[in-house]
Amino acid sequence: MAINLTKGQSIVLSKSEYDLSRLTMALGWDVAKAKTGFFGRSSGANFDLDSYAMLLGENGRLQAYKEDVIYYSHLESKDKTVVHLGDNLTGEGDGDDEQIVVKLSALAGQYHKIILGVNIYNGKERKQHFGMVQNAYVRAVDAAGKEIARYLLSNDPSYEGKLNMLMGEVYREGGEWKFKALGNPLAEDFNGVVGSYMR
Repeated sequence: MAINLTKGQSIVLSKSEYDLSRLTMALGWDVAKAKTGFFGRSSGANFDLDSYAMLLGENGRLQAYKEDVIYYSHLESKDKTVVHLGDNLTGEGDGDDEQIVVKLSALAGQYHKIILGVNIYNGKERKQHFGMVQNAYVRAVDAAGKEIARYLLSNDPSYEGKLNMLMGEVYREGGEWKFKALGNPLAEDFNGVVGSYMR
């Protein structure tokens, strides 16, 4: 049975219990009806939420922007160990909206942490923010399709005006991989968040 995580909680991704040759990090969300918020009323345009993964070195920083950030315009790492399965432009429908696959057993040793985030595309221009997003979650699924853990974000007043959400992270610690629930809302756009992790 999958573990439901709370913000800040982490678990060990056990090789004896799960097939970690292929770890799928799946993200989902629903969009609330337009309402007045920090930026005023939404423009009514569709929400386009984009998931992304940042591959960080031992120092917790990106080594190379073009190679180490996986998103809709750069769908896979150079060695194909991290692959984004495609952009969902609306978030409509049940189930996962976007998925990022990580081959943990083959991941290059230079990477020690993978941060998973979601960005609202053109959120500021469209007057959209995470206060308008509901039922957001990130879940980890092993190669056999077994759900390991799930983190559900509850709606929070601090999400108003925020264009980005760091959902979770997978990281090495003491020879093991762990998954941690984050749920950190950020005001910066995609480029601003990525820039803050550059060395």
